[in-house]
Amino acid sequence: MPGKLMRVLITGGAGFIGSNLARALLRRGDEVVVVDNLSVDGSPARLDDVLHRIRFCHGDIRHREDLAQLPSGPYDLIFHLAASFANERSLALPTQDLLTNAQGTLSVLDFARGAGCGLLVYAGSSSSYGAAPLPLREDSLIAPTTPYALTKLLGERYVEASGLPFAVFRLFNVYGPGDPPGPFRNAIPNMLRLLGQTDQPLQVFGAEATRDFSFVDDVVAVLLEAHRARGRVLNVASGIETPILGLARRLLALLRQPEARLQLCPPRPWDTVSRRVADTSALRALFPDACSTPLEEGLLRTAHWLRRAGFLPPETP
Repeated sequence: MPGKLMRVLITGGAGFIGSNLARALLRRGDEVVVVDNLSVDGSPARLDDVLHRIRFCHGDIRHREDLAQLPSGPYDLIFHLAASFANERSLALPTQDLLTNAQGTLSVLDFARGAGCGLLVYAGSSSSYGAAPLPLREDSLIAPTTPYALTKLLGERYVEASGLPFAVFRLFNVYGPGDPPGPFRNAIPNMLRLLGQTDQPLQVFGAEATRDFSFVDDVVAVLLEAHRARGRVLNVASGIETPILGLARRLLALLRQPEARLQLCPPRPWDTVSRRVADTSALRALFPDACSTPLEEGLLRTAHWLRRAGFLPPETP
């Protein structure tokens, strides 16, 4: 695939990772089709700057008739990123996760078979590991603890059994420009907005809590070379276990806020997985320089985007 301009479909292409991926594909000259139901904010605003260069289709992967309206194949690549997102929300809306992450994946696979697909790339989730032993390996015991984690794993299994050429990437806590704060959204933009717009305490749930953060540009760089992982399931992560307390202190320093704003709270009842870090040996065997953006640099770039997007006040001298 290297050196060849390709025809690419992205499900969920108006989302955080999908919109960053769409721009990267356009930069290398690929033809890009995006399908998204716009459930996050009701508009393809993340693609405003490139909307004239892609084929955007307003559709829902749960509805096979929507997929039937997509431009006909074949597609060199189909990136399946569309999902019902967030562990906490999935406890209240498990059926939505089942319909989107499992049934929706089956619909995408049926479309891919009918249209013709050179490689189906599935965005899995580190949440699917549950409380497996650390570091989390692709062949670890896997025990999902939420409907979101379970249905994302089920989607993986459907992809592996589909008969299509595939690559599965289990993504770990992706952050960066293009990721807005909001209910059930990711920790970093929500923590930054709270510090920049309110005087509320910055709560950290659990003194032992850790995560493995991956900068979005690094994740996109792996997705662009997905052919290297054909037939594989790979973690996509930095392999660095970051304490959430330490992350909170970095964000306080970044926004010049006093540490007195930090408040340590008990773990939330639904979050039964305290620590998370990936084994990245399989990833680095195929992508030696993967996920190497230092957290400090990634946080600076994220804060800069949040300011430009109006989620943070302008920086003061």
